[in-house]
Amino acid sequence: MSAPKSIQRFETYIQLAIVVTLIYACFRVFAPFIGAIVWGAIIAISLWPLYRRLRHRLGERGGLAATLLGLALASLLVMPLIMLGISVVDGVNWLMDQNFNVETFRNYELPAWLLGLPLVGTKIAQAWQNMLLHLSETLQQITPFLKEAVLWLVKKSTGAGMAAVQFLIAIIVAMILLAKQQSSTDFAMRFARRISPLRGEYLADTAQKTIRGVSAGVMGTAFVQAALTAIGLIVAGVPAAAALGFATFLIAIVQLPTLFIWAPAAFWLYQSGDSFAASGLALWGLLVVNTIDNFLKPYLISQGADLPLSLIFIGVIGGLLAWGFVGLFIGPTILAIAYTLLQDWLYQQENEAPAETPNKDQA
Repeated sequence: MSAPKSIQRFETYIQLAIVVTLIYACFRVFAPFIGAIVWGAIIAISLWPLYRRLRHRLGERGGLAATLLGLALASLLVMPLIMLGISVVDGVNWLMDQNFNVETFRNYELPAWLLGLPLVGTKIAQAWQNMLLHLSETLQQITPFLKEAVLWLVKKSTGAGMAAVQFLIAIIVAMILLAKQQSSTDFAMRFARRISPLRGEYLADTAQKTIRGVSAGVMGTAFVQAALTAIGLIVAGVPAAAALGFATFLIAIVQLPTLFIWAPAAFWLYQSGDSFAASGLALWGLLVVNTIDNFLKPYLISQGADLPLSLIFIGVIGGLLAWGFVGLFIGPTILAIAYTLLQDWLYQQENEAPAETPNKDQA
């Protein structure tokens, strides 16, 4: 004899409450690591072709290939952040150890690289000389802000340290996913099929192709633009060309114009009297650095999912504004999946339409 419907309904509610509670508890446990896990998945998907080639060269030793890629990523991403944090801490310690007075500032000379910075170096030197003329009054004015400056530096060093830890966890997650790629792929496909039995695998494949295409398009184009900018700066004789090239890489990643770097440098050359180098750098930036973005990025992104480039671009910008840097990959992936589902829904009736019944004359 079956249980009454009210009891069955109550048992269903209890089961649903247990499942929801379990999901919430798991979310609370994983919440501090969600960012690192998402980054790890993005890194693993982006590096899969490189990992596969490296694994083949190492005799199909997947663990060794994943370890080597992890060490390379750590040296490129984590170590600069750690060094930045250490430098900030050393700067704070030096600042706290100094016994500043009027004579200390009068005997101090600004470093040559600071004075040689494009566009701002001359203004820094003039401001320094003006400060020395009214040094006592200046020290009295800036003393209240020294404590806030030290606290700001400490916060920045802490932020760099936390970013390094997050990147390190993400790299570890990515290497585990690559080393266990068979089980990782099987889990992803099973999960996708449970969500959509008919289209799950296709949507999962679209997601990974979109991530890989955006990664190649955004990162690859930014790297090429940074390299071309650095070459132009070196040829033009602009100091700190490597640092400015790295700044170009960061600006290009967040989809800002690279002219924020090479245009001030060209203006600085013009102000310095070297109009030939200034014109050459401006033409190089305008015709080469900026133009290559219009051809290289669409080509690299098109190697991923077969989606409209405008959709990918909106996803990159919107994701960046919504979720920060990781949104560069999450945004276009979400739009790609939504676009695919929309296309399936719009053309579902056409695809499922029965074949036309032949008339009697054709039979």
